Amino acid sequence: MKKTPITQQLDQRKPFRMLAWALLASLVLAVGIFELMGWPFLAKPAEQWLSRTLERNIELTQQDENNPEFKLRLIGGVRLKMGNFEVASPTWSESPFMIRAENVSLGLRYRDLIKWINAPESAIRIKSLSAQSLDGHFERLKDGRASWQFAKNEPDSTPALAPEFGLLAIEQGLVKYRDELLDLDLNATVNLQEGDVQADALTATARGLYQGKKLDIKLKSTGVLPWVAKQAAPIPVELNVSLGRARLHFKGKAADALGMQQLSGQFAVSGSSLAAAGEALGVTLPNTPAFRTEGSLVRDASNWQVNINNAMIGNSRLNGNFVYDGGKKQPLLTGELKGPSLVLADLGPTVGAPAEKQVATASAKGRVLPDKPFDLPSLRAMDADVKIDIDNLDLGSEILKPLRPLRAHLAVTEGVLTISNIEAKTAKGQLAGVVQLDGREDLAVWDVDLNWANVQLEQWLNMPRAGNEPPYVTGTMNGAAKLKGQGRSTAEILGSLAGNVRTQVRNGTMSHLIVEAAGLDAAEALGVWFRGDDVLQMTCAFADLDANNGVLQPKVFVIDTQDSAMWVNGSISMKTEALNLRVVVTPKDFSPVSLRTPLLITGTMGSPDVSLEKGPLAGKVAGAVLLSLLNPFAALIPFVDTGTPDTLENSNKTGCYDLAARSKAQREKN
Repeated sequence: MKKTPITQQLDQRKPFRMLAWALLASLVLAVGIFELMGWPFLAKPAEQWLSRTLERNIELTQQDENNPEFKLRLIGGVRLKMGNFEVASPTWSESPFMIRAENVSLGLRYRDLIKWINAPESAIRIKSLSAQSLDGHFERLKDGRASWQFAKNEPDSTPALAPEFGLLAIEQGLVKYRDELLDLDLNATVNLQEGDVQADALTATARGLYQGKKLDIKLKSTGVLPWVAKQAAPIPVELNVSLGRARLHFKGKAADALGMQQLSGQFAVSGSSLAAAGEALGVTLPNTPAFRTEGSLVRDASNWQVNINNAMIGNSRLNGNFVYDGGKKQPLLTGELKGPSLVLADLGPTVGAPAEKQVATASAKGRVLPDKPFDLPSLRAMDADVKIDIDNLDLGSEILKPLRPLRAHLAVTEGVLTISNIEAKTAKGQLAGVVQLDGREDLAVWDVDLNWANVQLEQWLNMPRAGNEPPYVTGTMNGAAKLKGQGRSTAEILGSLAGNVRTQVRNGTMSHLIVEAAGLDAAEALGVWFRGDDVLQMTCAFADLDANNGVLQPKVFVIDTQDSAMWVNGSISMKTEALNLRVVVTPKDFSPVSLRTPLLITGTMGSPDVSLEKGPLAGKVAGAVLLSLLNPFAALIPFVDTGTPDTLENSNKTGCYDLAARSKAQREKN
């Protein structure tokens, strides 16, 4: 049969088609065979290519091994099994290698590999990596260079990213990590096993130094951990960290426990100061005495949500709820601080006061005002918006009763600390106002505007007397203070103090014994001693103090009773802590054994000295002494009322008005 032209062409092409199919079949067969063999002949070319591409010596086989184990699978992704794997350290490192592992199994997806090749600055994702043993030396220098950076030797402007893993399993691991940027030097042992999830699949211990402090870490997990997979589901984890004298115990769940980025569970933290614990957690906290805190937390990346069930800071007992957002340009702490008791002394280190162990040293120097510099950089490092609701604020004094309760709003904005909406109650009275510390510059600026009203002195002053003796002092106290200062410590701020303090006591009484003792009236004091103390009605009790460049001076400081009037003049230097006060009592009765000589209070706040003014008895220079007592500002007393305003008519009827009138008459007489 005669073939058509088309048939002839097909017959002519048939050998070529058969040859093509044969070649394709041979290629498929060869690939299949090589895939089954594991592509052993690619080991050396792969070493050379990787070493050239990564600019780092890579070993995939043992040099002198007769039968090197190297099996590579390329279909569906890269799957590699090796008896030996080693990555050299960079040229600048003194470590013998970066990674050395035995019996290694590695899995890579092509899409992850291509993505990393196109963007080598990003973190490479490794689907799985397991090894019978792993020895690692990881380093990062101050200039940003890291041993896990490849194909670049210049410093990085941003920290290099560590690889991401879908699965990581290591039977025996030893890791040495040195990070100059974090000031961290750590040696760790790691055991990570797949298998029974009821057992501890992961155990890790690490010891070293962090910022010069001894660091110990113990970590274990009851799940198979895809450690640094960003989308991994949380798994059970238990963590114990010791940094210096700070301790952290955490038990809960984590999706990224190595990076401590996703946590939820119960915690207990203790240490010598909250500030030390904050450094370990990457959170700015104030300096405090020794503490222990228990509660629950949830951390997602830079966001912390903390519920504090019980916080013991020194002698304080607190609780509260807080949210710390570290992802903002300026980290922000919000929440509410509550609790049954806050001791003011426990906040002393925050404002530069010495801790308990340092009090003796400070006293030995003769200084009582805190002179430790403020930690202003910490104040600028974080903003805050916290409500305060404390049941009992202990002022740290055996004489002054606590504030019950204390409510306020604490805010920190770009280095400016403001405590506003202050509402505190004590002895049936209340305290209100605003306190601000501006720490934006090298010299902090302190501004206070406080007022107090209806404070019952007999209840506020804890001065018990034996038997049924009446209180030393009673009455309703009102007052106000407006002060400013600047400095690097509490002492410097008080040493530059400027402003005014006024206070007044209404409907008050004073112990007769105190008045006679202040007037050095021996006869009267002896009589009081035998017949028993009684009380003297205070017809006027008023103090108006001006502050200028750290020196407090009374414009008027007088207590007038039916028996005597007591005047105080002089000064108190907050800069040098020097006392220079003169107390004079003008009696309204006659006493045959009265010295009538002014008291001098000198020395310092830490070591005051009380003495009599030298010279002739006041009786011989009565005119001069009397004139010295007539303060020209006394005429202003009736018109300067720190409590509830009275009408002019009522104010003119007060004892203060009578005292001012007597002073004016005496001046006119002399």
